[in-house]
Amino acid sequence: MTTIDVPAAIDPVDRPEGSAAGAEAFSGTLLSNATRISEFAEEAAALASPSYLWLGDAASAYSDHAAAFAKKHEPMAATLKRVARGVDVFAEQLRTLLSEHTDLQGDIMAYHRDRTDLIADVNAADDVTEVEIAALQERARSLTSRQSGILSDISSFTQRVTANEDFLVQLFTGADTVSEARKATGGIDPLALAVIGSMPAAGDGPEKMAAWWAGLSEAEQDALIAAYPERLGSADGLPARTRDDANRLLLDSDLTELRLKEEEGTLTSAERQRLENAEAAETALKLADDYVVPGTDEKPGGTLWLYDPDAFDGDGRVAIGVGDLDTADDVSIQIPGIRTEMTDAPGYAQQAANLYESARYGGDGSSVATLFWLGYDTPAGDLLEWGEVPSESYAEEGGSRLADAVDGLRASRAGDPAHMTAIGHSYGSTTTSFAATDHDLAVDDVALVGSPGTGPAENASDFSVGADHVYAGRNSRDLVGFLGDEGWVGKDDVFDVGLGMDPSSEDFGAQRFEAESTSRWPVINTTDHEKYFDRDTESLYNLGRIVDGHGDDTNSADQSYDPWWRDPVDPEWDRDPTSNERDRSDTGMD
Repeated sequence: MTTIDVPAAIDPVDRPEGSAAGAEAFSGTLLSNATRISEFAEEAAALASPSYLWLGDAASAYSDHAAAFAKKHEPMAATLKRVARGVDVFAEQLRTLLSEHTDLQGDIMAYHRDRTDLIADVNAADDVTEVEIAALQERARSLTSRQSGILSDISSFTQRVTANEDFLVQLFTGADTVSEARKATGGIDPLALAVIGSMPAAGDGPEKMAAWWAGLSEAEQDALIAAYPERLGSADGLPARTRDDANRLLLDSDLTELRLKEEEGTLTSAERQRLENAEAAETALKLADDYVVPGTDEKPGGTLWLYDPDAFDGDGRVAIGVGDLDTADDVSIQIPGIRTEMTDAPGYAQQAANLYESARYGGDGSSVATLFWLGYDTPAGDLLEWGEVPSESYAEEGGSRLADAVDGLRASRAGDPAHMTAIGHSYGSTTTSFAATDHDLAVDDVALVGSPGTGPAENASDFSVGADHVYAGRNSRDLVGFLGDEGWVGKDDVFDVGLGMDPSSEDFGAQRFEAESTSRWPVINTTDHEKYFDRDTESLYNLGRIVDGHGDDTNSADQSYDPWWRDPVDPEWDRDPTSNERDRSDTGMD
């Protein structure tokens, strides 16, 4: 008699206790209280300053007391803020665990259903053939394999539930006395204190940073995110998900603290600028988080890859992505131009969403992530006013920062490299040119749109990616795109307005693609300079093809040229533009 070994049943898994939303609400309360304590400390410090209206022993005694009061309360506010951030980390992990619990329960139910069917079929098999016995045995082996996988998932799940709960306990016990709360390390898990000292310096390179992070346990990583988000949020080499977790904590903390001060009328001018930057990041991130691919129910999700609202004298640094930067097959990084500040983030997040949609719609089915990156100090000048061209120094420094950012993205997923494209718009194209010429920008393709000039690059072959992977888009009416050098005399030699070669020109040798707009003006103007990322345009369609890795299949345009005896000629001037035309300018899924 043949025996069919049916694997045992699997016990149900307990649902993790707690509410992620409740934990986040509690975190907000803690942050509000931390802000109030911090304000008390600031007020006490101000009162401790000597006043010429009150002198003598009593004044000195009061000043000393106020200073001592401030000194005690400052670390208490910092401790409470760290605890609040830790509760946020717990809440995010709990939300993930609750979702996984639902999936596990579904797997167990499906396993039991198939197991019951197998037992019924075995019991009903009185006189069966060898073929039927083999089929029953194969079903039993398959169930046994599924059982092993589910039990392994349950073990990992249970361990992470325990680790998350232990993390919360340690968070509170690390600051449950007055003396602990007053310490500079109050509320920080001892685990984090031990590990943070081994964090590589930024100068050690993103590869070492990535290796260090990968060597930590999940509990260690969570502890560090809660305790040191400001150090992790901008650390090149860390996974995008890690940076996002850290930067969201910083953003939430800023919004809670600054809005409370705004309500109470205590905001300084610097804090007001910080709040405006934070709120712009919040709006942009919500746009990325809520974006749904048209015609589907897919939400690729947003990533706050960089958040630094105080950088560059209050202009701020920010980078927000659409899609999974840690796993996407195709990744783009978009570099904006002059006068771009952190308060402009929502508009650029929308451009990133438009580009994501175009790459997916006109792509080959590969996964996509698009990142808007404002990580350099953009000049405050105006390219659109003669004689007001900003210095290339901003682009030169920005090129170095851009190359470092891309190196960080590369290092964070060294075992799973993405096809990567850098897209520089306006002055951002000059910045990108410096990165690709002087700093070996580690991308596969470079696209320049609305460029006033390519800085140090005199030919597309000067770029680290090679001339065949340099693409240029220029609307023939775009004034800024008209400023670059072209032909036998450079414009900068005559008018001193350009920033290098025109990348759409014959002399430069890039792959020019169609980028006209059906709403273009009949004359050279500045409005057409802002249309390169508009939906259902030639430019966005071709950029999507490049991002998807098919730059060799864009709709090419003839390069402009200078016949020397007359003004430069742009063959695109007389061509009729298209919009929403299949394989030409359609970029949406709806």
